[in-house]
Amino acid sequence: MSEVSLLTQSHYESICDSLPDPTFILTESGRYAAIFGGKDKRYYHDGSSLVGKWIGDVLTPAKSAWFVAQIRSALTSQQMLIAEYELSAIDVLGIPVEGPVEPIWFEGRITALQQTYGGERAVVWVASNITGTKQLQRKLHQQAMSDELTGLHNRRYFIQALSHAYASFKQHGAPACLMYFDVDYFKAINDNLGHPAGDQALRDLSSAVQKTVSSDDLFCRLGGDEFALLCQGRSVEEITILAQRLLHSGRQALAPYATVGPAPGLSLGIAHFQTPDTHIQDVMHRADQALYAAKVQGGQQMCVTSLRR
Repeated sequence: MSEVSLLTQSHYESICDSLPDPTFILTESGRYAAIFGGKDKRYYHDGSSLVGKWIGDVLTPAKSAWFVAQIRSALTSQQMLIAEYELSAIDVLGIPVEGPVEPIWFEGRITALQQTYGGERAVVWVASNITGTKQLQRKLHQQAMSDELTGLHNRRYFIQALSHAYASFKQHGAPACLMYFDVDYFKAINDNLGHPAGDQALRDLSSAVQKTVSSDDLFCRLGGDEFALLCQGRSVEEITILAQRLLHSGRQALAPYATVGPAPGLSLGIAHFQTPDTHIQDVMHRADQALYAAKVQGGQQMCVTSLRR
């Protein structure tokens, strides 16, 4: 028979202490019964001073309540619970700040223990740092929702926001408006000055519009030279004034790109949200119709679909 080496108590303690991720023993009432590991100082504070303390002693009330709720959920289900959470310096109370101060994302794997600690049920909570994964997810999400040329939100983001605005309008009845606009004679800019000039014209236009609209308005590039603006809480009169300002800003921003033909400007279609609307497509269709009417009438003007009573 081959000789089997047995691990001693000191071996187990050494292994537990060497774990890169911190492993907590937390009681049902929220007491730190024991802490092992957490040796990767790139990510973790030294938690040895926490043993014997309560979660409420070191975390803000909201965070403390959340942690205790997760502990009790794992104890009730008797199954491993996986939870993602964020901790930053502002969440931690009463212990020295020895690690990074920027927010850190963790994945907690929480499992109920069979034995009690100090007469209480307890869980083992392994906290793994997933900040890098979260940052990558955030970056990919921003890329998926942003227009690469102008930095504005893109069509995908806009449709989601428009759907939320429509649902809010149907529920609360607050005024809302959708504007579509595009660049008159944009093809002439590309044909005569080149596509790099056309791209710069769109960037200049985007910058000018951003300075014209409110921070509460949602301004997006739909594609090509087509843009959309979602305004909420503005009256019909305020929308009209804003549209006039947009036409003026558009002419100024695009003036340097005038060629031998007509000067570039904006055609703008306006559709107010209306009570008889049954779907977001109703609003979008009216905005399309209004924009088309502005183009047919010669461009560089706005057209508003009539309000139904």
